[in-house]
Amino acid sequence: MTPPALELRPLPEQPRAEQRALLALRNEPEVRHNMYDGDLIEPATHERWLDGIAANRRADYHLVYLDDTLIGMVAFTNIDQTHKRADWAFYITGILQGRGIGTALERSALDYAFGPLGLNKLNCEVIDWNEAVIALHKRFGFLEEGRRRAHVWRDGEYHDAVLLGLTRQDWAARQRT
Repeated sequence: MTPPALELRPLPEQPRAEQRALLALRNEPEVRHNMYDGDLIEPATHERWLDGIAANRRADYHLVYLDDTLIGMVAFTNIDQTHKRADWAFYITGILQGRGIGTALERSALDYAFGPLGLNKLNCEVIDWNEAVIALHKRFGFLEEGRRRAHVWRDGEYHDAVLLGLTRQDWAARQRT
């Protein structure tokens, strides 16, 4: 089966209407469930977040499109040009979760991170209940590097955050096999 062709478009370069359309996606229950804060995002909060992205030189956000339809977002944050490392996260609409889109998006994001973005190391953290995404990252070569115990307060209890990392060298080796 051919993986879906996804397009990553820089968020700050997209029309404000497209940026605003992202709010509905961010507020989907399936997306909010895996965020640190699962509350509904108000339009004014979303607008402030968009303004912050436009001003942040240490971040690189992209809207994700499938067949010209907005389906998600990928973010590279805390970009450190000295050490060539960054953190990253992504999400896709709940309608498409479990259909291989996350796999295609992860491949595209890693190609971008270790290609045009020029990173040597990519880090992420995932709430421990999101076992599917932890397994996805590990299939791409991410290694578990640690755990932030009782790091996230959600639904009346604390949850760990699993820390994962992937180097350019490890990613390149996987591409040769």
